[in-house]
Amino acid sequence: MGLLLVLGAIYAVLSAAYRFVVENLTAVVAVCTVSGLVLLLGYLSSKTKKRDEIAPSRSGVQPTPPPLVGPRTAAPERIAPAYRRGRAAAPARWVPPGESVTVQGVTIAAGRFYLGEALFSEGQEIDGYVINPKLSAQTSRPDVAGDSMPYWPSYADVTPAARRAYLDWMSTGRRDDSYGIGHVFVFFYGLEHRLFVDRDVASAPDCISEVERLLARRVDSESFQGYGRRFVDMARCAAGMPLAVPQPSAERSHSPEIDIPVRIHLGRRLAQSSTILSEDALLWVLALPDVYLRTAAVRCFDEFVALWHLRFRSAFPEGLDVSTSGNIDLRYEAASGAFKAAVDGPHQAYPDVAKATTSPEPLRHLVQECTDELDGFSRLLGRQPEARNSVQASLLLPQDLLSEIGFDALRAFEGRLSEVMGGQSRASTKMGTVLRAADFDLPENGKVSSGLADQLGQVLDRLDIAIEPDRRFGGAVPQPEDQIFLFKAPGGGPVDPERQAYRAMKAQVEVAVLAAAADGDSSNEEMSRVIAGIRDVKDLSAVERARLISFAVTIFNNPPKLSRVMKRLAERSDAEREAIADVAVAVVGGDQNVRPDEVRFLEKLHKALGLPKERVYSELHKTVPRADEPVSLSVERREAGVPIPKERPVVAAAPVAGIQIDAARLARTQRETDAVAELLANIFEEDTTPAPVETPVVSAANEASFEGLDGPHTELVELLERKGSIARAEFDQRARAMKLLTDGAIERINDWSFDRFEEPLLEDGDEIVMVPHLRERLAELRETTA
Repeated sequence: MGLLLVLGAIYAVLSAAYRFVVENLTAVVAVCTVSGLVLLLGYLSSKTKKRDEIAPSRSGVQPTPPPLVGPRTAAPERIAPAYRRGRAAAPARWVPPGESVTVQGVTIAAGRFYLGEALFSEGQEIDGYVINPKLSAQTSRPDVAGDSMPYWPSYADVTPAARRAYLDWMSTGRRDDSYGIGHVFVFFYGLEHRLFVDRDVASAPDCISEVERLLARRVDSESFQGYGRRFVDMARCAAGMPLAVPQPSAERSHSPEIDIPVRIHLGRRLAQSSTILSEDALLWVLALPDVYLRTAAVRCFDEFVALWHLRFRSAFPEGLDVSTSGNIDLRYEAASGAFKAAVDGPHQAYPDVAKATTSPEPLRHLVQECTDELDGFSRLLGRQPEARNSVQASLLLPQDLLSEIGFDALRAFEGRLSEVMGGQSRASTKMGTVLRAADFDLPENGKVSSGLADQLGQVLDRLDIAIEPDRRFGGAVPQPEDQIFLFKAPGGGPVDPERQAYRAMKAQVEVAVLAAAADGDSSNEEMSRVIAGIRDVKDLSAVERARLISFAVTIFNNPPKLSRVMKRLAERSDAEREAIADVAVAVVGGDQNVRPDEVRFLEKLHKALGLPKERVYSELHKTVPRADEPVSLSVERREAGVPIPKERPVVAAAPVAGIQIDAARLARTQRETDAVAELLANIFEEDTTPAPVETPVVSAANEASFEGLDGPHTELVELLERKGSIARAEFDQRARAMKLLTDGAIERINDWSFDRFEEPLLEDGDEIVMVPHLRERLAELRETTA
């Protein structure tokens, strides 16, 4: 009963409260809003006041080493310790190496520190790096890591636990690297004072040696590395000790000014001559604070340096004149922030390249140009680091750079190729033999792609060797078992395959070979006559003749397929078809010995051309030469006179198997074949027209998202983005439908990916696979450009 009364009371109160809120809703909201704002303002005010109160105690409390630049701000006024109230601090003394000192029960035998109460410099009392025996270092847990030490550690200000840890570290001879870097800096501050305030030049070699030892041990602190190296350079200058000659490096010092060794080295050179050469120019430009090497130059630094020397000598054959507005003046700013000091020495007589009035802008441009030339080589190394010294890698380096540095893989290939050619200037071999000599990897299907054939041709160009057939000059792509012909020619023997005289003669060679092969027996005599016909043509260069002769050699051993030729002929005009037929008949009918196989070939040719079969016989009748014999014009009447001696009987030559191609007749008919030379030059090439394949239409938005890729390559990327992976055969079909070579398309897409993501997008194999995590990156790229 009592519980019901309580629940009834609660219900009544809640109902009354609800009615009140509903009836006075506007007033309630206003009161809550005002109250909330008042509370928020009070909270913010209290937080601001609290932060202002604790700010002085937290300034500089980070347990990290001091920065490279900028002295410490003035310390707050300090109260003298109780042990010396009413008197000045006793001057500290320098403890040399070898002297043993005991402080707070810890024995230090290595020396090289100040012992006492304080040091004095320009009216300033310094106790930050003085070991004061009167300060407590008693603790049960020394601060080995230096976590309690402030940003600029000071022996006088740190906790007893930190002092104890510092004394323990000093007692180990400063050889225990488990101690925090703050302890190292307190010791380092003392060496700075000794050398640049006390100016104890005699101790410079010992101080330099100690800092170099610590630099070698404490590689965990970039800050100490920067301060330590600067100390060593400045100390050497102050003591008149020589600095090591700087060497070009891809690493940067992150200093806001040119490194001291570079300034001293270049200053010494400029004191001798105002002209600097490529080595010193490279040191200067790499030391400029605003010059940052791109990935290509860093990854291929040795090649970059060699290319720099080539390009600099080309741009500045007499060197670069450099003028400055003053000599070198050095000031040492202590890492402790306690002092700044001028550094005197022989360097003061040297011009300062940091004050150069000559603009280094041409050198900056030269750095970019050299880097751009190495981009392709760098991308290859990014994908295949092991390919650095491969024949294919040599294609991505400038030709003059290869000559300058040499290239082991290219020299080895040249040696193997010389063996293949038997030390001669020309040779015939198989395509697979040359590919193996070049260490080229063949695809698993064993088929030589157009890209691979082009790469081989480019490598041979650099060795001054020509290859035939060469796809770049209108030839087919030879497969591993196909015969090829090699011959020495400057730059690989380039020709213009579209030049009329060259095309005309190449067409005649193809027609002659096809006709000669009609009876299934192409003889060496027939090939010799074709070669003689090539040599008789006046309007050909030596390289063009060499290529045509090489072409004739290879095509005689592997004639074009008749079916492929016939397939293309019906599309020609009437005049073109008659001209083609006339050339074929002229070759076949060049001798009296015309075989049935050759006639059948002409019949098939005429049928493919849509010409009547009777035309074969009528044209052969006109073309085949007849025996040269007299014609009777009247009845013979003999009269007395001088008898005519009888002619010696002419022994008839034995018939030669196969057709006999008359080189003179070929030359005479050249004028007639010029009109169809352009047509015939393409008839015997491989039919590479792909079957039509449906391809998605790339949207303008996606083309913008994948900036740097054209429409066809973007479509391939989108296809793989949707599917993740597809069979290589399907990818090849898609690529061919868009008039792309498969290997070239993959390489183009991966080059684009390297520029965006620093890694390839596609993995090649039996299936073309898109790297899974990069599919997400592509989606992000599309969103950012949407």
